[in-house]
Amino acid sequence: MSLTTDIKNKISVLDLVSEHADLKRQGKLYKALCPFHNENTPSFIVDPEKNIWRCFGACSVGGDIFSFLMKKENISFIESLKYFSKKLGISDISFNSSRSKILEEIRKINNLAVNFFKHSLFSDKGALTRDYLKERGITKESALKFNLGYNPKGNELYNYLISHGIESKNIIDFGLASENSKGDVIDFFSERLIFPIIELKDNVLGFGGRIMSDKNPKYINTKKNLLFDKGSVLYGLDQAAENIRDEDECVLVEGYTDVITAHQFGFKNVIASMGTAITIYQASKISDISNSVIIALDSDQAGSEATLNALDKSWGVFKSNNKELPAGITNKSIKKNFNLRIVTLPDNSDPDDFIRNSSEKWKESILNASPIVEYLIESLSNKFDLSTAEGKELIEEIIRPFISKEKNPYIQDQYVSMLSKELNVSEERIKAGFDSKTKRFNDNSNRLFKLKENSFNSLQATPEDKNRLKILSEYLTGIVLSNKNLNKDLFIDWDIEMIDDTICKQILYKWSKEDNSIENENKIEENLYNEINYFQSDKLIFFDNEKLINVISQCKNDIEREYLIAKNVILMLDYQKNIDEINKIENRIKILDNTTIKKIY
Repeated sequence: MSLTTDIKNKISVLDLVSEHADLKRQGKLYKALCPFHNENTPSFIVDPEKNIWRCFGACSVGGDIFSFLMKKENISFIESLKYFSKKLGISDISFNSSRSKILEEIRKINNLAVNFFKHSLFSDKGALTRDYLKERGITKESALKFNLGYNPKGNELYNYLISHGIESKNIIDFGLASENSKGDVIDFFSERLIFPIIELKDNVLGFGGRIMSDKNPKYINTKKNLLFDKGSVLYGLDQAAENIRDEDECVLVEGYTDVITAHQFGFKNVIASMGTAITIYQASKISDISNSVIIALDSDQAGSEATLNALDKSWGVFKSNNKELPAGITNKSIKKNFNLRIVTLPDNSDPDDFIRNSSEKWKESILNASPIVEYLIESLSNKFDLSTAEGKELIEEIIRPFISKEKNPYIQDQYVSMLSKELNVSEERIKAGFDSKTKRFNDNSNRLFKLKENSFNSLQATPEDKNRLKILSEYLTGIVLSNKNLNKDLFIDWDIEMIDDTICKQILYKWSKEDNSIENENKIEENLYNEINYFQSDKLIFFDNEKLINVISQCKNDIEREYLIAKNVILMLDYQKNIDEINKIENRIKILDNTTIKKIY
């Protein structure tokens, strides 16, 4: 019996949740106001028989004792495992894998660095940086709240860390110092205003730095390491998470000062993507805590392109990242539809400037943010020539997936009506396009899903909640994990980045690089530990090697096809510029369609 199973057998969800919520019995189930968000009508359910919990309100999440503690205390899976082990008096377990030791060292260095940066900002050496903050309108209270700091010129941070017993190699490897050709060590963030990037539970992931001299680049970030990856973190989440959950609304901006200014003026559900486009990893994190997202980016050309790029990357995650419902307490009528809206700011304005000039107008803009389809119809109508059949087809092709994923049929009909009026074609013509062209995203979904048995019997997803690319990704992951002697060479020339699901992608990357079993607790990523059993199934084991290879080949082809279709939609935003690549992709899709692999699944 595994440690996790042993712990779940000894600690019930009912007992754990009772410490945080006033549960009332209702038949075989227990009901309460959700401990994770404000509500007047109880939407939180505990099923003691299956030892699971579920919020049917704004959170729309559920799970077991581990997921409850992780969400309640904002801790990692390993931390929750340690907590329950200690509570049960289990002491003969070691979490000291090499990866855990590295993570612990990075956190130690980052925490020391935060203290150094903060002290430097409010010392004599930080006077010019404090003047800069004052000119930008950032108060001392905000600087303290967001743990802002300063890295003086030279190698003062490096010397400080050395004096606290940190090895020189680790300081350099983890991105806080660098060595030049002469062998001199210089602080990586030398002469910069420091923005610590903290997620939850004061976990310092890394840093952003703005230069205080005339050097370039203006902004830099901690280099990618085991703890920090710019594309998977969100600035200000540590300050905003509780407000986002309470309001069930998240406002996404681009920069550090956008977030700080918003919070300073009372808009405390604002976070930043720290770049021009939101990634699928960031979108997944946001959808875990909110059913409503407003994207507010700069109004210049780069910002506009970034918005479109962000919509492409995030929409599938937002719509397909529906949490799976526990069997026995499923009620899909309660499930809240995801809402994505766009704020278009005035010319030459970013959220920082806009809020300072008029916080009331900012508030009004947020309230009047355009639903994603309305935004796309307006912006694309200005981008393409509506007087031509080609222009109309391109707009319809881009917008169709967004409308098709809208689950409310009344809103969907409204969007169809809006699009038909904008393109000056009949609603029947638009609907006919849906019937013929979106079918390629949905066929075979039911057959694929039936092949994968969920090992957690208490959690059963439905194919209606997932797009085809996600289903294919999960199916391929399940095959890989269920067939122990699978040849890794099958994936040598195949891009795992085409995988739609974040967890599937992480698992396949890990599997492709490990010599030993991915199931080894000390070898897998912490956040993957609880996911392995989800994908494994005896029904996915193949005893015929030829059949296994055929299934994998077909699945890889189908994933590539769906990925290329989605990519082409984005390239068509600038058809003339991307025409050559669009043609290449269309030719590749034709090749995939004509590939003679026997359809087995």
